[in-house]
Amino acid sequence: MKNVAHAQVIRSYGDESRFEAATLRLPDALAAGSVRVAVAAAGVNPVDLMTRAGKNIPLEQARFPMVLGWDVAGTVIAIGDDVSDVHEGARVAAMTFQPMDQNGTYRSVIDLDAALLAEVPTGLDLEVAATIPLAGLTADQLVDRARVDAGKTVLINAPLGAVGRLVSQLAASRGARVIGIATLDREAEAHALGVDDLLPRGADSAAVRAVIPEGVDAAIDLVGGQTAREAFDAVRDRGTYVTAVLPSMDDSGVFDSTRGIDLDVLVVHPDRTRLAELLQLVNAGEMTSTIAERFALAEVAAAHRLQARGGLKGKLILLP
Repeated sequence: MKNVAHAQVIRSYGDESRFEAATLRLPDALAAGSVRVAVAAAGVNPVDLMTRAGKNIPLEQARFPMVLGWDVAGTVIAIGDDVSDVHEGARVAAMTFQPMDQNGTYRSVIDLDAALLAEVPTGLDLEVAATIPLAGLTADQLVDRARVDAGKTVLINAPLGAVGRLVSQLAASRGARVIGIATLDREAEAHALGVDDLLPRGADSAAVRAVIPEGVDAAIDLVGGQTAREAFDAVRDRGTYVTAVLPSMDDSGVFDSTRGIDLDVLVVHPDRTRLAELLQLVNAGEMTSTIAERFALAEVAAAHRLQARGGLKGKLILLP
């Protein structure tokens, strides 16, 4: 059993220059209920940049050296006691809740609770599988919370981002009419993801109501700030507004409702059953997830700089 992991860690909060290579010693014996996974790919997400900057984990709770990363896909190389539903050699993917357990995925080997693992279907590349856990579960839970179903109208204010692409596809698959806001030169891309009506970037609530005069049944905010305010204002009375932007990151996307609007702030949670279903959808071609660029693990600083620039047409992944 491989007892060391090569990782990229931070020893203090700051910019991307804080990353450094480290060799981490793993326990000789796995904890009961745990498995050891050789990492094939780890996803990079905007939340990782927030964590690196010290905006997610209070300094007094931080454990340095810290490994970042929520997404992982790889192969099981060892199994602890009391694990009966995962076998050595299995191809798996998982979402860790890094700010809570600080067990990040920017590494070559990781120990995980077996209850987090979803099997990756035969035929689905592990690199693609690594793009799904956080973005896919966030998108799925947003669509659920927004009560999106056939005949509903739903506004998505960032339909072409890593999460938004999946929200768009899931909402469309449920039979909703999807209104998106993005640059119009990407209209064909948006339509391919299930967006019915694309409004230009910067479109306000009045522009949305020009298309849906009574207001949309639901709005899903992936941006925060004034953009979130406009999405909220585009919701009809007694409609639904859900934001994925936590108040700790930006409290301007959380509002008091005077129109009976059902408000929710999503905190994503692991769900191995639903993750397995999302992976199956991608494997079957019923949902797409795109890799924008691949980086070696040692190039994590460059990956963070690219993520910070925004405008990506897919996910960034790290390859150990």
